[in-house]
Amino acid sequence: MSCMTKCLGRLCVTLKVIALITNLIALGLPYWYKGAAVETVGVNGSDNVKTTIREGLWKACTDVEYLGNTNSYCVGNDASTVVIVIRWLLMVASGIVGIAILASGAAHLESNKTAFIVGAIHAFISAALNATSAALYATVVKDDIGFQLEHLFIGWGLNFLSMASGLLGGLLALCLARMVSTAKVDDLDKDTE
Repeated sequence: MSCMTKCLGRLCVTLKVIALITNLIALGLPYWYKGAAVETVGVNGSDNVKTTIREGLWKACTDVEYLGNTNSYCVGNDASTVVIVIRWLLMVASGIVGIAILASGAAHLESNKTAFIVGAIHAFISAALNATSAALYATVVKDDIGFQLEHLFIGWGLNFLSMASGLLGGLLALCLARMVSTAKVDDLDKDTE
């Protein structure tokens, strides 16, 4: 295996590890959107009250800033069916990208075309699940909660990053499968000469 193939193999595994880590963090983060601060006149008419709402897969919080003090009031998210589906999609995507990491790692160590293809397929499935969960949150949950798309927050962004790095890792695994296959054919040609 050439030095370039080894380096690309490591990059392939690294991209999938990044996909797994960002997926798990996105799943664990409680907030997927943070609304704009709404300013209202205080109780006595002179002090302003700023209210910010944050919500995600696990929590719903309201931050109230009054006279320089900020208080947060949080409750567990009464998960709608869509939020539960998103949670499960992310959990399954994490398991599938874990399989992709193992397959790509084995393919890298053994120069195995089939294992690279298996790793690529699993990465694509994981990316599709992440894309579905991101789309569900940005459309269905958005409509249920009533927030603007520009308020999507870090949990949603990490989910999107997981999808992107998984796709790149999958594409790289397909390229490596082709490179390994070509290298083996070249080695066979040299042996027959």
